[in-house]
Amino acid sequence: MQGAGFTMIALLIAGCAGTNQWGEAPAWVNERPRISSDYIGIASAGKTPFDSDAFATAQKRALAELAGQIRVKIEASSILHTTQFQGIAGQNFEERIQSAATEDLEGYELVGRYENETEIWAYYRLNKATYQRILSERKAADLEIAGGHFESALVAQKQGNAALAMDGYIRCLEDLETHWGEVNLWQGAGGEIALDRAALDGISRLMGDMHLEAQVDGVKLSFAERYRGTLVCTATLGNQPLSKVPIIWRYNRGTLPKSDSGKTNPSGEITIGLSQFEPGTRNSELKIELDLEHLAPRIAESSAKDFLKHLPVPSLSIPIQLTPPTIYFNTNEKQNGELRDQQLLLNSIAEGLSNQGVTWVQRKQEADLILTLESDTRDSGSGSGFYTAFLNATVVLKTPDGTPILQQNLNDIKGVHNSWETAHAEAYRKATLEIKGRFLRQLVNALYQ
Repeated sequence: MQGAGFTMIALLIAGCAGTNQWGEAPAWVNERPRISSDYIGIASAGKTPFDSDAFATAQKRALAELAGQIRVKIEASSILHTTQFQGIAGQNFEERIQSAATEDLEGYELVGRYENETEIWAYYRLNKATYQRILSERKAADLEIAGGHFESALVAQKQGNAALAMDGYIRCLEDLETHWGEVNLWQGAGGEIALDRAALDGISRLMGDMHLEAQVDGVKLSFAERYRGTLVCTATLGNQPLSKVPIIWRYNRGTLPKSDSGKTNPSGEITIGLSQFEPGTRNSELKIELDLEHLAPRIAESSAKDFLKHLPVPSLSIPIQLTPPTIYFNTNEKQNGELRDQQLLLNSIAEGLSNQGVTWVQRKQEADLILTLESDTRDSGSGSGFYTAFLNATVVLKTPDGTPILQQNLNDIKGVHNSWETAHAEAYRKATLEIKGRFLRQLVNALYQ
């Protein structure tokens, strides 16, 4: 009796699913039913290739066919289709087709199963009204979750927390991903709104309300500060300071760029240091902008990132001007202890500095720097009709208050010629070549240290 009872139960279960094994094939095997109220999926699988998995394979195929009948076409008038960020069109979803995946199906039922010697069939159906009810319930749940993130974003924005506000808006969009092609109305505290569009508008408004401001319109750097300076930039959201907001900045030091980053303090301020300019640099530009990548790291992996890739990021450009130093020359060029009429070393230094933008002045009180040059030559010896002279020179660069900047020496520059006069002149000529090379490079570099 116990075995007979088990057999009866198995037959009842099989009967509920419309099982027909080894008998006459049901009508739905040969002719697909036409039922307007249902989605239908019918499929088969061969026993030979799939063996014990044949029915599971037939089930999967039938459900895939059922799912394939469910299509949601994104309308050209979609709320996201017309989204714009300050004139930049949002992504066009007019041609996008979204299919219902088998794993997302719910509410379907197995109507029948049939097998013969070689194949097994499965027949599934899903009532359209039931499916629409399930979709509506899913959407209502998604809207509530998205609405919670939206309201959190609004609160964060009012409190001046840009990072939390951006995160909330993005999460709201992500929650509605499966409904992007629909009008997603949600009843919020302020009334009924299209939630996805409201989230996008919130992001646009958030970015538009954030500003970067500097205390000055331009920066002037001079030798007095060794071409170093600072600039204070303030980040605000509306009238509130933005605290702990990531900021990035960059400028050219000459031929090479320099970039850095930091976060604003509780007053919304960040101090940007300027330094390490290359010799001869006269102009540059400081570019400051909000670091969106670190403010909203969620964007990089977000399914909504296509909506956000053209966001206008708050930025600021500040010109930098480096004023050349002025130098007063105090020189004594001698030959055997006597002052020379020609000032060859002075002229070489002045020419080299002028080529680097450095100017020299006639009045000591107008100078940023004082360059003292002492040079002299001496007789060294003669033979075979040639005469030899040696030159030694010292160059000292100081500030008007006496602070040393640089000291360089020229030691035993040799001049050889057919007379004492021309030998001394040759020593000075060689000294000018030395000055125009390494000597001047070190001198100019010292101005920017």
